[in-house]
Amino acid sequence: MASSANARKVRFGAFVVDFHSAEIYKHGIRVKLQDQPFQILASLLESPGELVTREQLRKKLWSDDTFVDFDAGLNAAIRKLRDALSESAVDPRYIETLPRHGYRFIATVEVIPDAKLAEAEILSPESAQLIYFGAPDATTLSEAGENQKTAGPELVRIGRGWLWVSAVLAMAAILTVGTVWARRSRFFSTQAASGIQSIAVLPLQNLSGDPSQEYFADGMTDALITNLAQIKSLRVISRTSSMQFKGSKKTMPEIGRELGVDALIEGTVLRDGNRIRIDTQLIRADSDRHIWARSYERNVDDVMALQAEVATRVATEIAVSITTQEKARLTRASTSSPEAYEAYLKGGYFYSKQTDEGFAKATEYYQKAADLDPRFAPAYLGLAETFAFMAYTQRTDPAEAWSKSEKYLTKALELDPDSSRVHTLLGMTQLKYHCNHQEAEKQLQKALELNPGDMGAVDYHSYFLLGAGRYDEAIAEKKRALEHDPVSVVTSAELGQYFVEARRYDEAIQQLHKTLELDPNFPPVLTRLAYAYAERKEYEQAVALLQKAIALDKAPGKLGFLGDVYAQWGRTHESLQVIDELQEMATQRYVPPELFARIYARLGEKEKAFAYLAKANKSDPPDLSNSAFDSLRADPRFKNVEARLIPSGECESF
Repeated sequence: MASSANARKVRFGAFVVDFHSAEIYKHGIRVKLQDQPFQILASLLESPGELVTREQLRKKLWSDDTFVDFDAGLNAAIRKLRDALSESAVDPRYIETLPRHGYRFIATVEVIPDAKLAEAEILSPESAQLIYFGAPDATTLSEAGENQKTAGPELVRIGRGWLWVSAVLAMAAILTVGTVWARRSRFFSTQAASGIQSIAVLPLQNLSGDPSQEYFADGMTDALITNLAQIKSLRVISRTSSMQFKGSKKTMPEIGRELGVDALIEGTVLRDGNRIRIDTQLIRADSDRHIWARSYERNVDDVMALQAEVATRVATEIAVSITTQEKARLTRASTSSPEAYEAYLKGGYFYSKQTDEGFAKATEYYQKAADLDPRFAPAYLGLAETFAFMAYTQRTDPAEAWSKSEKYLTKALELDPDSSRVHTLLGMTQLKYHCNHQEAEKQLQKALELNPGDMGAVDYHSYFLLGAGRYDEAIAEKKRALEHDPVSVVTSAELGQYFVEARRYDEAIQQLHKTLELDPNFPPVLTRLAYAYAERKEYEQAVALLQKAIALDKAPGKLGFLGDVYAQWGRTHESLQVIDELQEMATQRYVPPELFARIYARLGEKEKAFAYLAKANKSDPPDLSNSAFDSLRADPRFKNVEARLIPSGECESF
């Protein structure tokens, strides 16, 4: 790497630093930075990758006869520098802290050769907008009149006289119509923003320096995604995929390609007491070109209005149409209680952890939100979703959890009858708890009518279609869900399973191999891929995949499936070894009798198969449609098993 010690300009990430003018730019936009933070940055950039001690910085910033609280002053300057670079001390991209010693610049630094200085000096047209950090009020930056007065000289640094004159003339022309354009803050971004039909919101960075405030930054990210997703004309990437880039050091074009979007939103959240500041930037994914930047500051009790304003501004800037209904949903506040909303955000944060402890904390905070504002519909919906998920995954007694979920869901429906999320959960409750397939479809269709952009509704409706045997429709909807969640291993794997259910095994194998590229060690993908290979009688491939899945997660179901495949393959000895292993496992934990019955049925040992089916019960009924039991269907005893284990209206049966 070339030395930057005597360079005029250097570049790292999205930033360019001009040592001569003591200025820093991001995407061609000047970032306002005070002198001491800039001097620290300059010192670090002079020796990238090397330790710069706190004592060295003290000597650079303060003379020996200056009386100052050095530690407090240096820490404050470092915080301002990190603020300007939009990075966290916990997960730094540029400046690494070496406790009690000093700091080190860890990003790649590129010296801009003199031959490129003229090009580097001419900033992008968007430099008419000046990013301020620590703005004192809610005025958006490009709308501040003083900023417009200073925007002209930023376009060109004096190097060649005709360039400077051109810039002045250009700014004069712009200022002639400045009133209209300033109001819309669209000086130069129209062309850059055109053609944007898909967008991803990257996780907003928590600048508080307090890890316990992470829930707030994540909550702001979720809210922005949710609000934008209500705009039908815009494809918005789901939270599951966006959150995978939290703390990522990948470039914007790399992230854009992985997510398949035209533009990206990145930003920061800083909460200081009752004040909240959100800085956001919209960037073209293909070129890493900055389109616009905004800074918003509000009191905490205006946080939902702030979220709606950011989403509306994004839609305005990229010129997508917003219907009257969509605008009404965006601007409607769910609660006037900041305490209730904060409890709700904490509930969502813990729910996303998908652990028993997380669900317990989620119900606690959702209930607190409901207690603080009994008319806060999302709090009741959060409770309903939490109990429904625990019921579906059998983390607690399903009947009791479904009952609690339905109670809270009824309250949410009463408070917000036009919520697509409420009707989605109503549909799944009807399907999984009441076995009412007709009402389930009615509610899921209602959710899609209310908000066609609700990918949760699309996803669950696809699940309903799969169970109804409407495979082509189910696959089409699951593909649509995957377009909004492109790097989600779960969604990608589920599409593979849909192909398996439809007996389109070649497509299943192709899709599941794509999923393995996202995560080669995700056991459900390996198991589903093994099933597809087994159905094509490619048993060697199936066994290899199952052995890898079992090494990662030795669950009874995977082991039983391995014994089943061995039996299909004619490897009787190996399948019997699996039965021995299952019997040993059964001394330590519950092993479904169905697993033994399937292997014995495959091996032609009917008596042993029926003996294990006799042990099965309604609380954990076997899948009697499995092809392993084909050899038993002609036996009258099988009819008795079906009558005993499959009650009328059984929820899995359409």
